[in-house]
Amino acid sequence: MDSLTSDYKDFATSRGLNYHYYFSDADAGKPTLLFVHGFPSISLDWYYQIIYFKAKGYGVVVPDMLGYGGTDKPEEHTAYLHSLLAKDLIDILEHEKIENVLAIGHDWGSRTTSALAQLYADRFLGFAFLSVGYIAPNTELTYEQIRARAAGFLGYENIGYWEFFSAPDANEVVKGHLESFWDVLHARDPRVWKYTMCPTGGLRTFLESDSRTPRGSYVPEDLSRIHKEKFQEHGFAGALNYYKIMVNGADMEEAKKIPQEQYVVKKPVFFGGTAKDPICVPMVGAATVKQLCPQATIQVFETGHWVQLEAHEEVNEALNKWLEKVLA
Repeated sequence: MDSLTSDYKDFATSRGLNYHYYFSDADAGKPTLLFVHGFPSISLDWYYQIIYFKAKGYGVVVPDMLGYGGTDKPEEHTAYLHSLLAKDLIDILEHEKIENVLAIGHDWGSRTTSALAQLYADRFLGFAFLSVGYIAPNTELTYEQIRARAAGFLGYENIGYWEFFSAPDANEVVKGHLESFWDVLHARDPRVWKYTMCPTGGLRTFLESDSRTPRGSYVPEDLSRIHKEKFQEHGFAGALNYYKIMVNGADMEEAKKIPQEQYVVKKPVFFGGTAKDPICVPMVGAATVKQLCPQATIQVFETGHWVQLEAHEEVNEALNKWLEKVLA
């Protein structure tokens, strides 16, 4: 993974924030793929996709998103509104003079990719979403209402950890219990999340008691080392703002600015659900995709949340098949 570092660039977007991003130009006639990661990841979480699609001649743009890695980490939570992040990504594409693009998001990267689809649809050939599906603008439901509605539908809480991640002391708690944190984030058995991440208060209790659980082997040793280096150096304060804007309603207020006619994604869409993910349940993501993405391809992978790592060969093949269909 360290061999990719020479292909990174830095660029200040129109709002003056520096983005650190991997860049590889496309072969003649090939489009460019924009990969957008979520929490708590960095651009190299797309390592397997970078190598695979670069070898096929696709252009590749993979930023450390705001709050992560070599990209700026402003303290103010409103800097992380997804409409602003989407504009940052458009600025990068325009700086590189890239025209034919498909965006691929994972986790909160799917939320930012959804904003790209709503605000800049004409700029893209298609959109792909992994684990988290296309997210329509939420203009009415508070965090508490979303949490209660999901619990009523699923039979259990699934986003209780949002409350902890948005708490003032979350960064210090996570930094103080890093081994427990990485254990639970990349748990070998995804069902652990149902009793740690999902219920309100569960994750704080797990971390503060220094609880441990076996980690999955799908995270390469190099990536695990880089995760530790980056987050030990910079902490999680910037990255946790993605949760603050959801819990305090800032994202909801921003969503009210998007016209309803822009909710429907008329470009081709791929949704890769994760069957063993108790938080991002595939049937929930698929329901929105079926409703608002008329040109959708849906595939469910038998993995936990980190599908681009855990089943990278299967994911790459599925995305490549979809891309060939779109481009045809």
